Amino acid sequence: MKVSKQKAKVLNSAITHWEQEQLISDEQARQLRGSYQVVGFDWKLLAVYSFWIAITCFIISIGVLLADDYLMELLATIIDTPASILSVISGCIAVLFYRAGVQRRKKHPQKNISNEATFFFGVLMTAVSIGFLSETALFSTTHDAILLLVLTGIYAVLGIRLSSVLIWLFALFGFGAWVLSQTSYLAGSSGYFLGMNLPLRFVFVGLFVIALSLLTGRQERYHHLKEPTLFVGLLYFLTALWLLSIFGNYEDIASWSKVKQIELLHWSFIAGGSCLAILYLGIKSDNTVCRSFGITFLLINLYTRYFEYFWESFHKTVFFAVLALTFWLIGSHAEKLWQIGN
Repeated sequence: MKVSKQKAKVLNSAITHWEQEQLISDEQARQLRGSYQVVGFDWKLLAVYSFWIAITCFIISIGVLLADDYLMELLATIIDTPASILSVISGCIAVLFYRAGVQRRKKHPQKNISNEATFFFGVLMTAVSIGFLSETALFSTTHDAILLLVLTGIYAVLGIRLSSVLIWLFALFGFGAWVLSQTSYLAGSSGYFLGMNLPLRFVFVGLFVIALSLLTGRQERYHHLKEPTLFVGLLYFLTALWLLSIFGNYEDIASWSKVKQIELLHWSFIAGGSCLAILYLGIKSDNTVCRSFGITFLLINLYTRYFEYFWESFHKTVFFAVLALTFWLIGSHAEKLWQIGN
């Protein structure tokens, strides 16, 4: 088994402790130490970053192509094809990518990162296919929210059927985009849907996705989707609460600018209390996702309040000196915890 240096230190400390407590023999300790190998560089992390950079560069290249008028005119001249035909072609290409991903996973099951990256191009071509479909005469008058819902449904089904976390994540993000589009359309010019502005709506979207993560965790077949679903749910929920702590339930800047920030303090308490509750649940259940989101958004909320209430009242020298001191204290405490861990 290949492990990082940090994990090797933990394993070696545990084996030494067991050996000293005579829980295992010297021979067993030697066998355990020989069962793992220290890896000096995290090649898996490099692979993840490399594939994401490659995908990002590919998307940028497509964006540059679409922004270049000459290339678009040239492409339109070469591909003088109805949108319906282009939609079918894009759909077929997407199917080929999905098929290639499945076959590649069967042949190289250990190469999970590159297999998921192959699925990404299928996800991209599926979106392109739906985009071309919206330009056809049959669907030209269809609202974007309906097409987003169809796209989300396709991603959800494929994510479950192909057991792909990446496709499932796009389904969750597609669901968020559908809620944004549909509720904005129903809200009209007022900007309010059932008395809620956009951040408040996404509080309930986040709670729904978090509840969905609990359902997926109960079934063994979908257990691998629990953590990414929880990740997206917490991202929606805590980001929405953070925005509410700044803007409140106001839709336009004119109304918000007339309100003193102290009047939105109750949203700050709700956001901070939610972060503490999630952090507590993460510590109690040993859930890394909850712990990470809880402490990160708690710090974000605290520093947001600090900037809101002390930016104008404090002299800038004092303001940044206090900010520097707090970060120094956080860093010192983190260093102590790291030393204790070692």
